[in-house]
Amino acid sequence: MPGYLLDTCAWIDALLAPEKLRQSVRKIIASKAPLHLCSVSLVEFARKEARGDIRISMPCAEWFERIALPKGKIILLDVSPSIAVDATRLPQPFVNRQGNVHKDPMDLIIVATARHHDLTLLTSDQVLLDYPGVRTANPR
Repeated sequence: MPGYLLDTCAWIDALLAPEKLRQSVRKIIASKAPLHLCSVSLVEFARKEARGDIRISMPCAEWFERIALPKGKIILLDVSPSIAVDATRLPQPFVNRQGNVHKDPMDLIIVATARHHDLTLLTSDQVLLDYPGVRTANPR
């Protein structure tokens, strides 16, 4: 069975707005197969919550433990030394449609994590979808 890494937005959609996701992705999420999440997504979520972009019903750390990271369903992947190195040496640069290099360090780490663990990255970020160095699928 193929493995999947949720990028931060796909994870947020799965938790807070599953109606935004394709039916096929909702089936993957509802299945017994575990999903993977890069630990940097926690930082991205906490930043969004602290800025007020996301509202949840309890303190963020408690929400992570009780709601967002169900045991046996979400496997949290830490940034290892090899992932850190790969994130700074990906085979091709991220280039957006305007030709500008995309240097978001969180995106680089998430891509390196998917590559390291041989996972398909579920993302709606067009820069990541266009990147040839990782398998991707658009969840929306």
